[in-house]
Amino acid sequence: MPKASKNTPGSSAAGKERPIHPYSRKALKLNKQQIHEKKLEGAKSNTKVKTELIAEKVKWFQDNLDDRHLYTKQDMIDLVMEYRNRFAEELEQINIVQAVGNRQTQSRQHASREAAIKITMEEETHQFEGSGMEVPDLINKKHLDDLRKWNGDLNQIQNLKFRKISALDIRRLEQKSEDNKS
Repeated sequence: MPKASKNTPGSSAAGKERPIHPYSRKALKLNKQQIHEKKLEGAKSNTKVKTELIAEKVKWFQDNLDDRHLYTKQDMIDLVMEYRNRFAEELEQINIVQAVGNRQTQSRQHASREAAIKITMEEETHQFEGSGMEVPDLINKKHLDDLRKWNGDLNQIQNLKFRKISALDIRRLEQKSEDNKS
């Protein structure tokens, strides 16, 4: 004979709403699940920030392209140097504002913006002098066309090809030009 169900009036709703013991397996499982969701959320936000930074860089290069069909390595290096110096004018304006009047006793205006710019410039210099800065590939015609057609969509950045440009590339080009002169 089958056992009778243990559903008594009021027990089904009350059983599901009971508090969980803090040292139970269920509590550990819920805690682990919560930690996992936090890690996923953090990873997603980090990925989104990185993608937005790359998109900003790609947009700058897209805006500063000429109407040429192809770029040489020297042209790419010139563009990268221009990209690295993009904040020079803004830093100059901040210095002018700080120099006006007697501002030594007062707090500096735009100090946080100036600090952010300097940190960005240091990171880019470190990248450029180290392994190289990743910039959109302008030497290959197909990749250049893809860059020109890019509409700013973050999901389409993965379709763009990048190339690393470093200080070593400048030295190599200088050496080649010296060898050609000899």
